[in-house]
Amino acid sequence: MLRYRLLSALVIISSALVFVGLDARGPVLGCTGFWMIPLGLYLIYGSAVECVWMGHHGEFRGIAAPALIGCGGVMLAATVPAYWPLLTGASYPADCLLGSLGWPLAASMISLVGCFLWFMRSYQPHSGSLMRSLLAGWVSVYFGGCFAFALALRLTGSSGWGLYLLVGVILVTKFSDAGAYFAGRALGRTKLCPNVSPGKTVEGLVGGVVVAILASWIYFKICAPRVFEADQLQVSTWGVVLLGTLLTLAGVAGDLLESIFKREMGYKDSGRLLPGLGGLWDVTDSLLPASVVGYLIVVAQLIQGPGQ
Repeated sequence: MLRYRLLSALVIISSALVFVGLDARGPVLGCTGFWMIPLGLYLIYGSAVECVWMGHHGEFRGIAAPALIGCGGVMLAATVPAYWPLLTGASYPADCLLGSLGWPLAASMISLVGCFLWFMRSYQPHSGSLMRSLLAGWVSVYFGGCFAFALALRLTGSSGWGLYLLVGVILVTKFSDAGAYFAGRALGRTKLCPNVSPGKTVEGLVGGVVVAILASWIYFKICAPRVFEADQLQVSTWGVVLLGTLLTLAGVAGDLLESIFKREMGYKDSGRLLPGLGGLWDVTDSLLPASVVGYLIVVAQLIQGPGQ
């Protein structure tokens, strides 16, 4: 199992690095983050597809169309600031009242209402329509909203700082996952959530936090000054510690959320795409909420870089 996990992770990382390398070369057609957007759409929209697939084969038949239409709408709305130069020939206006997250926020509200309207035409009391509409709306907002935060993180600052931030959040989160896994296997005694994920332990969680803080420190305190001008960086020690801690907690929360969903639907893996790991959602489960936390750390100005 560990061998398959490592091989699958290697494939994912290698393919992601190709897109990172392309994106690091600079804007395409004036659009910053051009190559990261299709990668994010594939990973996150693919995760949403797996989510509704599990629901469709359970008791929530019929949610696929409204959930995926809504999710796609939120994700496309999130790309408006990035693709604005391609659409209009001008830079995205700094004084736009919607900012970078207003577009997906508006699309999320439309999607939530749209999911209720979708099931309203066939509504029958006690038919489960309410729960199906709620689940479809949740899929739209959760996956689409997390993509929006990840893209907003990518568009932060200048001189490739946003790309550096996004890659850092992904690396720290995945190092946290690995630290928790190995610490749990070696030292795990106290179950964290035995009814949801029997393999997770408090000791593993602590190990994940320690590894995440160390990875965050190396990435932002040691490596960042070698990539960017030191006088352009403001990375507080508390920011590094808080980033590692919160990314670990967010990753565990995302993992447990997916585990609950899979258990409710009667599945072990979200898909069969990746041997040893399962589906795309099994890979992105921790990254989805981590992108939100990473963006909030940046907004709080605990970690600052060029153009921020």
